Amino acid sequence: MKYISLLLIVITQFVYSQSYPLSDNNWDNPDFVDRFMGSYGVDTEKSPSLSRDEADVFRRVADVGYKTSSAIEILRNAIDSDSSAAMDFALANFLLQSGDVTNAIESFTTAIKKFPNFGRAYKNIGLAYIQNRDYKNALPNLTKSLEILGGDGGLFGLIGYCHLNNENYGPALDAYKLALVFEPNSRDWRLGQLKALQNLGKYSEVENIIYNYIEEEPNEPEFWLQQANAFIAQKEYLDAAANFEVVKMLGGADSDMYTLLGDIYVNLDAPILALEPYTRALSTGEVEPEDALKLAKILSRRLPANELGIFLTKISETYDDTLSQESSLTLLTLKAANALSMNDKERAMKLLSEVVSKDPLNGSALLTLGSYYIQENELEKALDYYDRASKVEAVKVDALLGATRILVKRGKYLLAINRLKEAQSIKEQYFVAEYISTLEKFVN
Repeated sequence: MKYISLLLIVITQFVYSQSYPLSDNNWDNPDFVDRFMGSYGVDTEKSPSLSRDEADVFRRVADVGYKTSSAIEILRNAIDSDSSAAMDFALANFLLQSGDVTNAIESFTTAIKKFPNFGRAYKNIGLAYIQNRDYKNALPNLTKSLEILGGDGGLFGLIGYCHLNNENYGPALDAYKLALVFEPNSRDWRLGQLKALQNLGKYSEVENIIYNYIEEEPNEPEFWLQQANAFIAQKEYLDAAANFEVVKMLGGADSDMYTLLGDIYVNLDAPILALEPYTRALSTGEVEPEDALKLAKILSRRLPANELGIFLTKISETYDDTLSQESSLTLLTLKAANALSMNDKERAMKLLSEVVSKDPLNGSALLTLGSYYIQENELEKALDYYDRASKVEAVKVDALLGATRILVKRGKYLLAINRLKEAQSIKEQYFVAEYISTLEKFVN
C-alpha cells in the first residue's frame, strides 16, 4: 500500500483534532440562552448584593426587554468604582452575548475583584475564555466556580472540554462522565467523551459506547464520524470507509472527510472509488491548489487515463485563475503525461513544449519528454532530455535511471553502470544494486 504514509498523516490530524463546535452550549441554542440569561439574577448567598438604586437600574434593563445594546448602555452609565460587583457581572454578560469578548472578560475580572467569592462570575468568565479558545485560562476559572457553587452537567462538561483541548485526556474523560450523569443526552458531552477515549487509545470502549449512541440517534453524522475514527485507529479501513459513506448520505461530510475517504480507497487499491470523494473535496472550495495537485499526482499513478483526464479538468476548472506559476506548470505536465498515455502525442508535445519554454529545468516535464522519445525510438533526443533532467535535484535519480535504459539499449554498459552507481549514491534501492550486478557480469 504505497501511499499509507500519506494516509496516516491525514488520519492522525483527523482523529486527534480536539476542538469541536459546542452545539448544545452556544448562542444558537434557546435553552443555553435561557440558562445564561438566568445568570443575570442575584443569588444573595453567593453573589454580591444590590443597593436600591442599583436594583432600579436592573428594572430599567428589564423594561427594555433585556435588549443587549440598550442594556449595555444603561449599565455602563450606571457603573462606577463603588458599584456592586453584580452590576459589572451583568454588563459582562451582555457584552459576552453581543460578541465583545475582550471587554466582557475585563468586566468579569472587575466583578471578581470586587467580590472574590463570585461563583457565577468565575463560570461565565470561563465561558468567555472558551469563546476565545483560551482553554488554559478558562479551566482555573471553571474549577473555581465548581469549588464555590458545586457541579452540574454544564459546568462538568465545560471543564472536560477545556481538559480535552489542553490534551489532558484522563481528566477530560472523568469530567465528561460526570457531565453525562447530569445530562445523559447531551451531544456535546457525548462527543467529548468519545474524543477523550480515542486519545487514550480506548478504542474498544469507543465502539461499545458509540453503538448505543448511533442506535439512539442514527441521523447524527458526528457519531458515525467518531466511530470511523475508532475504526481507522485500529486499521479497519473498510469499516471506516463504510461509515464515511453514511456521513456523506447524511450531509455531514466536509473537504477533510472527502479527502480522507479518497485516501482510504487509494490505499485499498480502489482508485476508481477515490475519484468521486476527491472530486467532491475540490467542489467544496476548501482544498488548497497545492493539495489538489498532490491528489492528482497520487491518482496519476493509479487511475485509468480517461478518469484521470476528468480529474485534471476538474482541477483546471476549479483553480485555473489561482494557481501559482509552479503549480500551473505541474498541472500542464500531468496533463501532458495523461495525453501521452492516451496516445495523443500531438497534444502532449504541445503541453510539454509550453512547460519547458517557461521553465527549462522543469524536471517532471524533462522526464516525460525523455520517456516520450524512448517510445518513439529517438534515443539521442531521449538521452538529451534525461541528461538535462539529471541537473534537477528533485528528479535526478529518475533521470539517471532513464538515461541508463538508453545506454543499455545502445550497449554502453560501463556508462550505464556509472549512472546507476551515481543514482545509488543518492538513494539506495535494492533493484538498482541488482541491476548493477547484472550489468557488471556483461562487462566482465
